[in-house]
Amino acid sequence: MQLEIIVKFVLATASTVFLFISGVAVPPIGVALFPLVPQPVLSFGIKYGIMGGMGVTVLALSLVLFWGGGELAFIYSVFAVVVGLLFLLLGRVRVIEALVFGIAAVIFAGFTGLLLYLFGSWEAMLQDLRRNLNDSLSSAVQMHEKMGFPQESVAILKERAPEIAEMVLQLLPAAAFISLGLVVLFNVVFLCRRFPEKRDQWLAVASLREWKAPDFLIWGLIVSGFALFIPGFDLVKTFAGNIVLVICACYFFQGLAIVAYFFNKNSVPRFVRGIVYLFIVFQQLFTLLVVGLGLFDLWVDFRRLKKQDLNPSQAS
Repeated sequence: MQLEIIVKFVLATASTVFLFISGVAVPPIGVALFPLVPQPVLSFGIKYGIMGGMGVTVLALSLVLFWGGGELAFIYSVFAVVVGLLFLLLGRVRVIEALVFGIAAVIFAGFTGLLLYLFGSWEAMLQDLRRNLNDSLSSAVQMHEKMGFPQESVAILKERAPEIAEMVLQLLPAAAFISLGLVVLFNVVFLCRRFPEKRDQWLAVASLREWKAPDFLIWGLIVSGFALFIPGFDLVKTFAGNIVLVICACYFFQGLAIVAYFFNKNSVPRFVRGIVYLFIVFQQLFTLLVVGLGLFDLWVDFRRLKKQDLNPSQAS
């Protein structure tokens, strides 16, 4: 038994380091790999004890620091904090949106403050981010040229690169917050699938297909939407744009829950579900339709979950 635990400890450490290094080495697949980085650690900790899980985290962080240096270790430390907070809060905070938003907010605030301290000022941090974004866009333009894209499209991309970089920079806080939330959410979902007997202890909602965003979010969307059209006040517009993006992400997942609900209700084959989900993720029109589906569910109640004095789980 002791040997089995040691072997699983080593495998969990190797798995999380491999997923992280692979995501860094091959950025296009990093989007798929990074959310999985905490999973081996969390699974080991749930099965063999939280202290063992934190031991895996410390060892993995040490290996990343040794092989990859301080910058990669800093990035991995984000996942390490996700692991620590999930060990601390899973089962104590059973409302899924509170768990995801709470952990994402703590990590976002903490690492933003740390970056501000390291850079010394907002201006220095923004300049460094702007320079990195411009370099990334320049690399993308060069790649388009090498791949033989039409010269007209390459020229347009070159011309608009500064505008694109500025827009990305303005919405970067929301993108970072949403990314953190996705990492937390995916790992909670994976853990619930891996340990179904613990699901009721961890989450209040019986099924994520029944999930809906808090009703008060609509007011945040309305106020922030109006703020985008206030003349002048660029800082207010930037803040409002980030709020709108985060709220739209919430309604996107509500829309996705509706789609999953009807897939399950009508026993749609998994192959068809996979194709639809791919369209939703990679086709902007479908993405926007799902956001709209989640938003209008506030009034239409597509799943008929709003019954007198019943919560979503009871209504089903």
